[in-house]
Amino acid sequence: MSVDERLRIGLSRNALSMTPDVDTLLESALARRRRARRARWAGAAGGLAAAACALAVVVLPGGLGRDRGAPTVPADATASVDVRGRYTGEVAALPTAPSVAGRWVLEFRDAGVLVVTAPPAYPGVVSGVLYAVEGDELRTDLFSQDLCSGLSLGRYAVARTATGLTLTEVDDPCAPRVAVLAPTAWDSVP
Repeated sequence: MSVDERLRIGLSRNALSMTPDVDTLLESALARRRRARRARWAGAAGGLAAAACALAVVVLPGGLGRDRGAPTVPADATASVDVRGRYTGEVAALPTAPSVAGRWVLEFRDAGVLVVTAPPAYPGVVSGVLYAVEGDELRTDLFSQDLCSGLSLGRYAVARTATGLTLTEVDDPCAPRVAVLAPTAWDSVP
């Protein structure tokens, strides 16, 4: 018998004696895959839960620079001044914020929405502005996304005049907001 033939016979016998249990091995591989997938999902869910907790810690206690007691809509029942309408005013340049100079338009809408149109030179954010009136006091978060970021709401005494609105600072830690709202004569626009 040749060496070649002996090797073939030996390898055939070895191959016949080795019958792997395919079903068991396949089930084991699939079980490992399912465990790995569950671990990935659990990790993702844990990450989302941690992100939600971190967001709650940032947003809820400080309100992202807003007063905790500030209403999000006007309290019409307690408002003694109806500010709804459109007003325009000319704002002078500030040494700390020269880009605020120019013509501003404030449109006080229902549900506490304040639509602001800034002069073309102003590069900041004026969208998503809210206001509330309680008694004769106006609260607003104007410039809360840029110039007044991290500061509380501005509070102003508000009075209607024959030609428009007068805003007088009550309490506002944001100098640019005070400089735009308080000294400006706000004339009614039809």
